Amino acid sequence: MRIVCWIVVICSLFFIAPAFGGEDVLVEVRGPEGNATISLSDGVGEVTTKPDHEIVATLASNPTTGYQWQLMKPLAEEKVKLVSQVYRPPQTRMLGAGGQEIWIFRTVGPGEAEIVLGYLRPWEKGKPPAYIQTIRLRVVP
Repeated sequence: MRIVCWIVVICSLFFIAPAFGGEDVLVEVRGPEGNATISLSDGVGEVTTKPDHEIVATLASNPTTGYQWQLMKPLAEEKVKLVSQVYRPPQTRMLGAGGQEIWIFRTVGPGEAEIVLGYLRPWEKGKPPAYIQTIRLRVVP
C-alpha cells in the first residue's frame, strides 16, 4: 500500500509541475562562417547575424506533463522564418523522462525581429506560460 501511495504522489507531480522548460536552453547560430552558441540571460538572448543563417533553439521539454513550446507571437517573416520544430525523446527508458524540442529558424532579410517561445499547456486558455524564452534577432546585410 505504501508503494502505491508513493507512485500516486510522484505521478501527480508530473501533472502539477511543468518539468523542465526553462532550465536548459541552447541557441546556436549556424552559417557558412561556422557555428556560434549564445546564452540566454533571464530568458532573453541577442543574436546578430546575416541573411540565410540558421538559428537553432534547443529547449528542454516534457510532453508527459502536457506542456509544450509554442510561438507566442507571429514571426516577422520578411526577416526570419520557421523551418522546422521537432521533439527529440529522452535517451533513457525511464517513464516520464523529458526530452528536447528543437526549433530551427532561417534568417531571410535585414532588420530586427523577435522569436518568443512560451512553455505552456495549450488547453489552459488565459493562463500565462510557465517559461518564456526570447531571442532578439538583428539581421545585417
